[in-house]
Amino acid sequence: MKSLVLYIPYLFVLVALVLPSKPWFFPGDAYTYILLSIAFIFIQSIVLYGKRKNIWNIPTLVKFLPPNWLIASFYFLFMLIFPLRNRNWGDGILLLETNLLETKLFGFQFTLDEILESILHSNLNQVLTFFHISDDPVVSYSILSYIAGVFFLFGFLVLGKNKTKDLSILILLSSGGILLGFGYAEHYTLVTAVHLCLYLFLYRYAKDPKDSDILLYGSTCIVALSMLFHLVSGYLVILLVYLWYNHSPKEKKIKHLVFCTLLGSLILFPWFLYFSIFHDPIVDQNSTHLIHPPFYPMKRWISLNHLKEISSVLVWNVFFSAFYLLYQWRFQKENWKQFISNQTHQTLFVVVFCFFLHGFLHNPQLGFPADWDLMGFYWLPITILAFMYWREEKFLSLEWIPVLVFSVILVMVSAITLNKSNTKDDLVWEITKKAIHRYADENQSIIQSLPKADKKFFAKGDFLFFKGEYITKQLCDFPEKEFIINKMINHRKDWKAGFLNGKFKIKSELNVFLTEATKTNVLYLKSLEANMICHPKL
Repeated sequence: MKSLVLYIPYLFVLVALVLPSKPWFFPGDAYTYILLSIAFIFIQSIVLYGKRKNIWNIPTLVKFLPPNWLIASFYFLFMLIFPLRNRNWGDGILLLETNLLETKLFGFQFTLDEILESILHSNLNQVLTFFHISDDPVVSYSILSYIAGVFFLFGFLVLGKNKTKDLSILILLSSGGILLGFGYAEHYTLVTAVHLCLYLFLYRYAKDPKDSDILLYGSTCIVALSMLFHLVSGYLVILLVYLWYNHSPKEKKIKHLVFCTLLGSLILFPWFLYFSIFHDPIVDQNSTHLIHPPFYPMKRWISLNHLKEISSVLVWNVFFSAFYLLYQWRFQKENWKQFISNQTHQTLFVVVFCFFLHGFLHNPQLGFPADWDLMGFYWLPITILAFMYWREEKFLSLEWIPVLVFSVILVMVSAITLNKSNTKDDLVWEITKKAIHRYADENQSIIQSLPKADKKFFAKGDFLFFKGEYITKQLCDFPEKEFIINKMINHRKDWKAGFLNGKFKIKSELNVFLTEATKTNVLYLKSLEANMICHPKL
């Protein structure tokens, strides 16, 4: 029975590919997945047959295995060769556009949702521009993504330093989350690297309750810092409460609670206070999720569609690790009890709970696969748990190697597929960059004359209409072309007038305008999708 369970991953892939529509978490060619599944069913059968007949000599096989550091080194070369270029995975052009626009207008991009992520990417872009290397934010995002990717590899090598030839590094490489380190243009790479710092810190200190001061104060600092990178880290406050409850001695509980609260507040509040009140311009309150949290309605928390979304992200991010841990829980009861009795492992299970809670509560507004990264922060703690279980086994589990290698190859197929960019998207991005430079040159003085509370919101809407007119003019002729151009011009005039005469301070007036402008923008997006760009003015 246990041996048959090992065939589930291969069969799952085959079944998924015969569905009416291919699941988004298999972006590659269907025939590739079918051939891989059939090949590994055959390999799995050979391995299990050899184990049953005692053909394999495990100690001898281990001698021929490459060390983890060598596998990680070659994999990093693979990461460099196949950066993620598909803009449908993640916020895509919209993120790049916002980063470049705000950098040109205000010096750097900033938002309360991800303060340090946006500032660091913007500042690196400014440095690259200063040295005439590139002013394209794709480059700055790629550099920081690769730095995070190297840190992911290095962190797992440190965790597995006691066993260098057990293939444990493949557990990291089997997780879709590793694609965050493939030159990925998004705001989730650096915060994930900070999360890894937290898990390495917990691995060092959570196993020894006597180090409660270091554990509690250090964890508070890292969690607060990670919240500055991305507010999704706020769910880790549950972890801090757990650590305080379990690791703070009774006589120190009040002291630890007060000191940790003050410490976290001193790290967080100055940043939020500065960008909310003092900085010019202040944060755009209409676009931050801190003020408008996108939670699912309670009635949709437990629904078939929502569970399907969460399961899809789980398959994409931790296909092997989740399956491996579930197998151990079901078939290795004694080993599992011993594993979860470890304080460090219990702490990581709390982290998994924190981010699964996020998966249930948060509404993925773009949908999948665009939001795979936002909704999958649990990939790293689950991967570390599987990694720890693997390395604590006394002997190499030979029967698991085909499943592990199969999962790694699935991620590599995804990387190769997502490396292919869309020519039209690339052209739109090139035109958008040109539009941003022109807009910043022509409108800098107007924007700077506005109150600091209006600058970001005005610039965001004004550029939307400017870009719509600018790009539509470069599309081949179609029936609605002049209508859209004139609409964009008129919207832009009304947008500027609404800010200058104070009309948009009335919420109802602003909502009426935005409703009408949204209709035009939808029409523009449809025309952009349906028509070719004929005369790009680059």
